[in-house]
Amino acid sequence: MSTLTVAPRPLTRPASARRPSGPNVALPHLPGRHGISGRPAACRVSLDTPTWQLTQRGLVVVMALLATVMGSAVVTCLVAFLSVSNASL
Repeated sequence: MSTLTVAPRPLTRPASARRPSGPNVALPHLPGRHGISGRPAACRVSLDTPTWQLTQRGLVVVMALLATVMGSAVVTCLVAFLSVSNASL
């Protein structure tokens, strides 16, 4: 019986994976403001316009809701504090 010693092959990466990396490498410049999109032009939405706006009435409703939640939290904490007895155990 004979023994044959084979040296291991060095690991190599494919050519597509050999890209420079690090903080000094500049990113490739993509044309256009939003880059490349896979959607058709009819489906693209501009990001410059706001998605939704609150009217004066909507702002009042939101502020009233927040005030109600904050008020009920304060009342709950106050009632929990006052419900503790001073009597000795």
